[in-house]
Amino acid sequence: MRVVVIAHKSGDHTAEDFALHLKAEEDHCLDLYAKGTMREILRREDGKGAILLMEVASEEQARKICADLPYAKLGMLSFDIYGTLPGLWPLIPS
Repeated sequence: MRVVVIAHKSGDHTAEDFALHLKAEEDHCLDLYAKGTMREILRREDGKGAILLMEVASEEQARKICADLPYAKLGMLSFDIYGTLPGLWPLIPS
């Protein structure tokens, strides 16, 4: 199942706070990417977080994976998580 995750940076933490833990966050995400769980990681243009595309069995699995991210464990990120359904192809006009 493809899951879309919108990650939101905490306003209670500074750029320096995030920088201190960047290596741990990167390593964790790269491991998920190597396993095929994290399909894409996109920075949000507004600088307030990221958009993650995950390949998991369920939204619940995505929640557990997100909760295990180093930034999340430190209370630096929160998430909106959306499961998806297969697309409608061909598109049919109404």
